[in-house]
Formats: sequence, C-alpha cells, structure tokens
Amino acid sequence: MKKKIIIIGGGGHAHSCIDTIEHDVIVGDHCHVSTGAILNGGVILGKESFIGSGSVVKDGIKIGINSVVGANIFIRKNLIANTTVRK
Repeated sequence: MKKKIIIIGGGGHAHSCIDTIEHDVIVGDHCHVSTGAILNGGVILGKESFIGSGSVVKDGIKIGINSVVGANIFIRKNLIANTTVRK
C-alpha cells in the first residue's frame, strides 16, 4: 500500500489554516484553505496562497506563490505565481 503524505509548511513558521485535503499534498507556509474547499491528491500550494470556500483544486495541480483562488472555483490547470482567479 502506498504511503499517503501531507506536508504543511517547509520551515518553522507554517501558520497555515486547512480544512479538507486529500493525500500527497504539499502546502506552503502561510497558506489558507477555506472551509468547504477541497485539495485533491498531488496538489502543491505555493507559500502565501489562498483557496476560497467551496473551491476544488484538481489532482496534480500546482498553485504558484501568493496566488488567490476565489470561492466556488474549479481549478484544473496550474497557476503561476501572483495569479488571482475569481468569478
């Protein structure tokens, strides 16, 4: 059976708020994953990223540093650093 891995923060100052995440997820320092948001397997969140309530980040997606995903957004492509996605 494959090990399921979740890594939150790389250093001693993680300060991340998480609600629902699946396996093999890496969450950078100072990230916020709002209530009802879902990070599927293999997701990488760059530091200081924000994932809004009800949003879903698909398997294997990379969210760049300092990116913002608004509420109820479905992310199926990688986001470069400093990207904002909203309706």
